[in-house]
Formats: sequence, structure tokens, C-alpha cells
Amino acid sequence: CNGYLGGLERRVAGKIMPINNFIIATEPLGDDRANKLISGRYGIHDTRFVVNYFRLSDDGRLLFGGGENYRSGFPKDIAGFVKPYMLELFPQLDDVGIDYAWGGTLAVTVNRLPHFGRLSPNVYFAHGYSGHGISTANFAGVVMAEAIAGTAERFDVFAKLPIRTFPGGTLLRYPGMVLGMMYYGMKDRL
Repeated sequence: CNGYLGGLERRVAGKIMPINNFIIATEPLGDDRANKLISGRYGIHDTRFVVNYFRLSDDGRLLFGGGENYRSGFPKDIAGFVKPYMLELFPQLDDVGIDYAWGGTLAVTVNRLPHFGRLSPNVYFAHGYSGHGISTANFAGVVMAEAIAGTAERFDVFAKLPIRTFPGGTLLRYPGMVLGMMYYGMKDRL
């Protein structure tokens, strides 16, 4: 369930905070302009607390993820919400159109490590990938499959990682997280 867990399983719900994150895809940039931005087809992210991440698509678009919100809904204009983050890093793209924009709900943990565990001897879970779900969720699936098949060593290593409950649990995690993210977001901008 990850960011969509809600109250489905209260024993783990307080370990994650659902947040919304958004991505835009520019119009095709052409090989010359695209290669001046990023030489190669690498996925890149910065070191901000509220991370920006980007890469070039095979058809020469810049895929840029940035900005997040902590509400139950998405902005009405996702492209308008994300483009200023893109322009902070790539001001030369001010004249470029945005062809696609989308978002999703993900789950972060207090320390941004994934949360693995068992609800009972044969019920496994993994969530809280903290924005790294594409690679981490695939890895979690592999180690959970190994555990179900009888080889749980790798799963157990991750299940022992200390994942703290959000202060105030599910009741106060939103106000606390919003304050914390605003603080760290402000530090990112200074």
C-alpha cells in the first residue's frame, strides 16, 4: 500500500508519512539542447531535503520531479507547480513547453530508510521507500520472495533497521511533518 496505506494496518501506519510528489515532461528538446543539459541518459537527483530528480527520456524530453505537498489532493496545475523547481536548475528552459505532468502518493519514514517487517510469521510487508520506490520496491519484492521461499536472511537484515514512529503517531504526524518539511525546505532555499 505504501503511501496509500491509510488506516489499513495500524501497527505500521505510524511509521510512514504519505506525501504527494510530482513530475513533468518537457516537449522534446532535440539532441543538441538535451545533451547540453545532461550528457548521457542518467537519472540524477540533488542533495536537498526536498529532493529534485531528473533525467532525459529516449525521445529527448527532460523528465523533472520536484516539489511535493502534504495534503490529500494534488495541485490543479501540476506543471505550473513543478516548473519553477525545474527553472531553478535549468533557467535556460524557460521557453520550453511542458507536455505532460503527473503525480503520485509515496511514503516516507522518519529516517528515510525503507520499513520491512512481518505482521505474523507468514505475512511480510515493506513500505516507506521515501522517494526511491522504483529500485527499492523491486528489491523488496525479491527479498520478500526469498523469505517466503525459505531464505529470509536478507529480508531479516532490513527488518532489523530501526524505523521510528512519527512523533505523535498518526494523529500528529501531519502537523509535525509539515512543520519539519517547511523548515528543511527553507534551509534548502537559503
